[in-house]
Amino acid sequence: MAFDYNIQMCKKIVVTDDDPGLQDIFKIILERAGYEVEVVPNGKRILQNQYSTPDLFILDKQLSGFDGLDICRFLKKQESTAHIPVIMISANPSISTMAKDAGADDYIEKPFDMTRLLKMVEDYISV
Repeated sequence: MAFDYNIQMCKKIVVTDDDPGLQDIFKIILERAGYEVEVVPNGKRILQNQYSTPDLFILDKQLSGFDGLDICRFLKKQESTAHIPVIMISANPSISTMAKDAGADDYIEKPFDMTRLLKMVEDYISV
């Protein structure tokens, strides 16, 4: 799949996942696709606004000590982040309904296909 690197240039994604292996995978794949990636390893930093404002959030549902759905609701209620797309990721088969109820823009089930994830990211960032 070909990606338009001009669209992605300087586009920033905040990935919130507490699994170091997945953090690395997201960072490598998304940076290779031309995005700037900031990994935020826990929900507490999101709730305390300890991150740079991105063009897109990728947010795991299951974070240590936090429910990613609550983090999504928080982001969607803040004036500064309400307009920023959120893609939820989860192994939970009900993620589609849960993500929608939390205000997420989209979701992807684990295990996920990276090509599908990149296409989804591109669709939201290039809008």
